[in-house]
Amino acid sequence: MPITGAGVLTDRIPLAIVTAREAVANNPWISERWRVVEALLADPGAEPRITRTLLESGPDGEKYLWSGFELRLHRSEADAYYYNVIGQNPSLYVYCEHDESGEPRPRSVTAEYIEAMTHSEMGNATYNVAMPPEVHRLVEQFALAHYEPEEPKMNRKRDRARRGAWDE
Repeated sequence: MPITGAGVLTDRIPLAIVTAREAVANNPWISERWRVVEALLADPGAEPRITRTLLESGPDGEKYLWSGFELRLHRSEADAYYYNVIGQNPSLYVYCEHDESGEPRPRSVTAEYIEAMTHSEMGNATYNVAMPPEVHRLVEQFALAHYEPEEPKMNRKRDRARRGAWDE
């Protein structure tokens, strides 16, 4: 489902990722560090090929824009998206591979925490970044359209009695 305008439900959201190399002062062990800085909503017509573009360069480091990513939303994960968007810090999780210099090279993006933790537990680099407001709105629309809360379990006799569920 493409993004064509307001109110259109989508399961694919085009994204770009920003990484940064920053100088580290007063540290005897490292002189620089890499971070995944943010995710941005990309142009829906952008080519889906991953590309890297230098945004800024200076004595304090560099910033790079990685284009060509797509956040794919799955109905089976609607509950995870729902809890992500209603949480205090709605996030996107960026899975990266590091090259020989230590630079994180983004490979995929998810809004699902368990998938991100699976990558981390397998020893892969996973960074969380704040979910941009435009992406939040799209993920929220998808989650609300597909999320089905579970019925509470009736474990006690008094719960069954209140609901009239004695005829099981």
